[in-house]
Amino acid sequence: MGYDATNHLDRSVSKEKLIDFIKLLGFEKRGEWFHFFKRDEYKYLYGVGLYLSSTETEWLVRTRTPIYCSNDDLKYQNYVIKKIRQFFGGYFVSDNGKNRYFSVDNVETTAAQRGCYAAHFRLSDQLGTIAFLVNNYDEPENVRDVFRMYGSASPSTLLSNIATTYISSIIESYFRNLYVALLTYSPKKEQILSSARIVSNDYIDIAEGKISIEEAVALSMSFQNITKIDSYFKALDKKISIYGALSKPYRRRKETLFDTLNRVLEHRHSMVHRMGVDISYSKEDVLKDIESVNVALSRAYEHICQVYGWDTE
Repeated sequence: MGYDATNHLDRSVSKEKLIDFIKLLGFEKRGEWFHFFKRDEYKYLYGVGLYLSSTETEWLVRTRTPIYCSNDDLKYQNYVIKKIRQFFGGYFVSDNGKNRYFSVDNVETTAAQRGCYAAHFRLSDQLGTIAFLVNNYDEPENVRDVFRMYGSASPSTLLSNIATTYISSIIESYFRNLYVALLTYSPKKEQILSSARIVSNDYIDIAEGKISIEEAVALSMSFQNITKIDSYFKALDKKISIYGALSKPYRRRKETLFDTLNRVLEHRHSMVHRMGVDISYSKEDVLKDIESVNVALSRAYEHICQVYGWDTE
């Protein structure tokens, strides 16, 4: 599902000129298709995809944005459709009909709000991927029991343990991306940047435009400890309390969501640094943890939105 449109151009149009024009619009070739994306105050969520094909009589320039695209993604798709038609003639057909552009909601949002939303929006896909992998590998229970009898992890148990390293990466990346979005537009930015210890190699990436200085600052900080993460956000804004948001009761469990994140991160450290494999950590356990991590990270995002009065959608 998404927003689809096709520009129909006369076959006499030069393919080279058409491709050059597509590149002038900011598209980069990705195999058999082209893609536009720009890092501009978090305006674009997916960007725009473009596919070029032909028949005996015409060129077909198909553009597409996913159903959950940002307003600026859709605005740029309209702009591309319009410019191709103005420069090369022809007509276009969108999901709305012939020569009809897409309607775009003019909702006012801040760049920090868009940045936090972008980090949160990708969460379900990231966690869903590892959940799918774990859930689709199984073995007979008696096989698992035999491995446990000899004090070893069965293949599914080993996969569950390994999965915590990927889940930890999601946690780290999620909080780092939230932090960067807030730091970039924070009144305390200058103070935090002046005290940061940026790795020398990151200065090269900053100079080459690969990362922003705010990203370099975040990369110099450890997001592998939930208590440290809480302190980073407090330093940005004392009203933000990740600990407070995640220490509230969840399903009458003794373990808070804050403690769940801490346990998962510690599990990852044990795996990576000590080859520590918990032979009792089953597929069912990791799937429960994935669900809990999803709830925990969503709560953190909702808390930040509440602090700044942002809509969570």
